[in-house]
Amino acid sequence: MPVFVGVDLGTSSIKFTVLNEGFKEVYKASRGVEGGVSYNPEDALLIVKSELEMIAGKFAGEIYVGFSGHSPSLVAMDEEGRSLESIIWLDNRAEPVVGDLAKHLDEREWYNRTGLRLSHIFFPAKIEWIKRFEPRVFEKARWFTQFKDYIIYNLTGETYTDYSSASETQLLNIRGVYDQEILGILGIDETRLFTPADSHVTVEYTSNPRVKIALGGVDSVVAALGGGVVGGGTASLSAGSSACLDIPVDKPVLDYEKGFETYRHVVPGMYVLEASLPAAGLTVDKILELTRSERGLEGEIRLERGPGLVLIPYLAGSRSPDWDSSARGLLYGLSLATTPVELLRAAYEGVGLWVREALELASTMGLGVRELVVSGGLSASRVFNTILSSIVGIDVKKPRVKDLSPYGAAVIAAIASGSIGFKDAVRLVDYESVYKPVAELAEYYNRLYGVYRKLKSIYRSIKVLDE
Repeated sequence: MPVFVGVDLGTSSIKFTVLNEGFKEVYKASRGVEGGVSYNPEDALLIVKSELEMIAGKFAGEIYVGFSGHSPSLVAMDEEGRSLESIIWLDNRAEPVVGDLAKHLDEREWYNRTGLRLSHIFFPAKIEWIKRFEPRVFEKARWFTQFKDYIIYNLTGETYTDYSSASETQLLNIRGVYDQEILGILGIDETRLFTPADSHVTVEYTSNPRVKIALGGVDSVVAALGGGVVGGGTASLSAGSSACLDIPVDKPVLDYEKGFETYRHVVPGMYVLEASLPAAGLTVDKILELTRSERGLEGEIRLERGPGLVLIPYLAGSRSPDWDSSARGLLYGLSLATTPVELLRAAYEGVGLWVREALELASTMGLGVRELVVSGGLSASRVFNTILSSIVGIDVKKPRVKDLSPYGAAVIAAIASGSIGFKDAVRLVDYESVYKPVAELAEYYNRLYGVYRKLKSIYRSIKVLDE
């Protein structure tokens, strides 16, 4: 009997889940890694190899493995698969070269070609930085690929990437092929990039022919699949260290002014509009650190009208839709009476206010969202989910599965085996809880949201003066 394995390559841990044919979890594990900017691909590879060998020894029969990976995270590697340089999504060292890339192609042209704004986050800036500041690495690098695909290459020897990962590099154009003009600007060609394919395409693990590996995809859209978010007015919020709001669409929706990222879903032929907040759970962690508090503090939050604190959660800058990497957090309403509990609540609310703003922006593009499926560390909090629902004014659904990225990767593995299809992902979801807006809170948050929007406009005027 086959089993389906999901591997989620996170920035602070690598998670594994194993599902049997009945899609019941029969094994799970989490292995810590040295995360942050100094993420070491070799360390992660050793963890994945060790765990897959253990799983292969534990379960007989065929083993199908799917992957989910943080993105866009570049690995420059040599012919033998060794990492020469790694620049993950958290790393902002490529920011100084972005302006030079804009001299080759207008910023709107970058967006119209790729669905992504020009930013140090994506591969063009990362590759240009390596070419300029590490020329030996640039010359020696046989391939430039996503971190997830570096792992898969070292397990299989195959040079494939999935469409979601390829399109979030900003090297793939909106038609689904590598953009030759962009490659020309960077001084590379397609022979130094992996070949895009569908997320459920499989390759063979060289150490064990019983193990088949599916390509998987970008963590946020793999989580969306795991939560059954494939359209129909449902959006996915993956709220871990960062937060990604994904709205599935059946064709690219391009609007430079609105600022959403547009790239491929793991579901073939589908796309997502994505808003991304670099510090969500990280904002909560910072508040707990500054107040020397533990997570148990959440139990003291009372779900009633609050003290009027507003926190703009740009502690690690802003990605989409604001695109301001130099932005910083802002706290309004602080007084001598403010408590650590109120600050923690403000952190939860700040993420929720950001989500509401993004949903309202999407609605101006004709993309109405009727319900939100949540996953990631913050979604484990009943308080956060209640606050979120009351802020955004729609139902927030929490699947019983706690970690949707590894689960979604296991679903892709099952699809690769032929056991199910992509349409079956929706019926597999079992919701643990549905959080509905609390009327008294919703009224309060409507007023708080108005303050949030005014603060953001003031914030922008301050930024103009700083320039």
